[in-house]
Amino acid sequence: MKKEKDNQNLHIPFASRQDMILYVALGVLNIALVAVLCEFLTFIPPVLVALVIGALYLIEIALIGLRRIAKSRMYPARNIHSLLGEEGSVVFKNSRAPIIIFDLHGTILWYNDSMRVALDSYNNYIGEKISEVLNIELPVDEETGISRTTVAGKEYGVEGFVISKKNNGLYIAMLSDVTELSALEKKYNDERVAVAYIAIDNVEDVLQYVHEKLSDAVVSIEDKLKAWAASMNGVIKSYDNDKYIMFFDSMYLDECIANRFEILDQIRDARVGDGVSITVSIGVSRRKGTLLDRELDARDAIDLALQRGGDQVVYKSEDETIYFGGRTKTVYKRSNVRSRAFANQLTALMSRADNVIIMGHKYGDFDSFGASIGVARLAMLCGIKVNIAVDLFDKNLRPCIEMMQKTEAYSQVFVDNAGGLDLIGPDTLVVLVDHNSIPRSQFSDIASKTASIAVIDHHRKNDQPTSAVKISYIEPSASSTCELVSEMLESVVSSQNLLKQEADILLSGILLDTKQFTRNTGTRTFGAAQYLRGAGANPTDVYNLFKAAPEDLSKEARFHTSIIMYKTHIALACCEGDTDESYRVIASKAADKMLTLRGVAAAFTLVKIGEQIHISGRSSGKVNVQLILEKLRGGGHFDVAGAQVVSDSIDEVLETLKKSIDDYLEHNPI
Repeated sequence: MKKEKDNQNLHIPFASRQDMILYVALGVLNIALVAVLCEFLTFIPPVLVALVIGALYLIEIALIGLRRIAKSRMYPARNIHSLLGEEGSVVFKNSRAPIIIFDLHGTILWYNDSMRVALDSYNNYIGEKISEVLNIELPVDEETGISRTTVAGKEYGVEGFVISKKNNGLYIAMLSDVTELSALEKKYNDERVAVAYIAIDNVEDVLQYVHEKLSDAVVSIEDKLKAWAASMNGVIKSYDNDKYIMFFDSMYLDECIANRFEILDQIRDARVGDGVSITVSIGVSRRKGTLLDRELDARDAIDLALQRGGDQVVYKSEDETIYFGGRTKTVYKRSNVRSRAFANQLTALMSRADNVIIMGHKYGDFDSFGASIGVARLAMLCGIKVNIAVDLFDKNLRPCIEMMQKTEAYSQVFVDNAGGLDLIGPDTLVVLVDHNSIPRSQFSDIASKTASIAVIDHHRKNDQPTSAVKISYIEPSASSTCELVSEMLESVVSSQNLLKQEADILLSGILLDTKQFTRNTGTRTFGAAQYLRGAGANPTDVYNLFKAAPEDLSKEARFHTSIIMYKTHIALACCEGDTDESYRVIASKAADKMLTLRGVAAAFTLVKIGEQIHISGRSSGKVNVQLILEKLRGGGHFDVAGAQVVSDSIDEVLETLKKSIDDYLEHNPI
């Protein structure tokens, strides 16, 4: 009785086509064998030969059956009858939905007739890996969700369930044909309206040189944009003299991403007058949701593109923000209207605050410190308590701190991290200068614990602001943050009411970032310097702040003796061995010096300090080092950028940097 029950429990879903072919082939071979034996073994009766070969054939069939039975007994709890019972297994077997059962290791134990039809094969897949049959790695936990796979040219949704966790476990996967649904979903996604905002970057810049040709130039750019929209069956409308909004089907956006928005190059190649090039910025979104959601995302994207310097596309999806372009240096703008407007907004925000904390970036320099001093003067004019959070033990800034502490107004202004945290209240305003990302702040925990933040920076924007950022003034066309702050001071403070020490520190920041007025200078730069000179800034006193210690020369030489040329025009230098915090500044000075070498378009220096590899990038104006170092989670300006990477190996970081350079040069050859 027990044996009969075991035989009943033993269930093989169906004989495979391979087995049937094998039976027929063995039959044919045995018949041929009978004929051969009868021909050569004449002394044996043919009937006896036929009986022996027939018995052999039956034994062969029995062995094949036993092999299949043994194969089905290989795994515990394999038999679906033992777990689901006869009724449950019949339901599964006759279900129209393809069903497949497998164990913890992904080995197929059973599948129904509908699964065989879906596989479009009579092969026996029992014992095979489900990942090979369904081309998918199925999760086997209780929260499996639904995956997609393609089988025999059709797309299926796969949902998994746990039947038993005993022994090797038993799991079931149910397939549902979603071929038509996927086609409809793709059609919906392809036809979903994408929104793009477009702005011409430098109309004002062109206006001052070729006023009589400006109209023709704008018409030419507009024609290119309209032709681009028409190629995508889109609609473009102008809502201002140099601003447009465009709607088009999302399916065309993939092509734009593939060609990296070649429309930027087409417009940039158009020249006006004596070689003046016009550029555009584009913000685009096709995220899921309503049309209003995509319009808001596109508006944020165009703002981000302009704050990063223009001549680029910012594409916002649900998961990430992608940047294209940024090949040209930021267009230098002459208008001070925005500076004056922001100064009014900032002073109004300060007036409503209980106290103000000003903070530069980590490893501060003269620009971040000088901008902090300038903003502190604005807060003092508002009659608000102000403090500057700074590393009081920074050797690079120590002379500046000591100079300012000698004045009565700044004797109690500087605080460290602990002091800054004690000052935070519900109405505290934190002003971030010379950077636009909270993680890059000198003391990020101070900024993260504040509900009201203002940002003043001249670096290209990398991250989306948090909700705490109430106002921001990011102007990549400025030479330095000190230049921006000086313009703001000029709109509200007479130069006679500015302390000489304040003017000196602000001028030092401008001199640092312009390399003594040799880079990124414009009329605004010299206008700010003139204002500071009127306040008593003395270039001789400022240059004393730049003087280096004698031992710094030998430290810088460690970089210069390790220079290698990469891709002909890129200079790389690494400093390994014993280092200290002073090498941060030394590395930047070494990168500046490397640009003086003949044929060098960009220079990068790498030094290991503690657990981080610090990278300084400099460019002569032909290479956007900021885009290169962005891939190493760095940032900065077109020709001045930096990054910090946590790593034990400087060689690994160097290889990563080379890959980033290769990727940049692939799309932006020198």
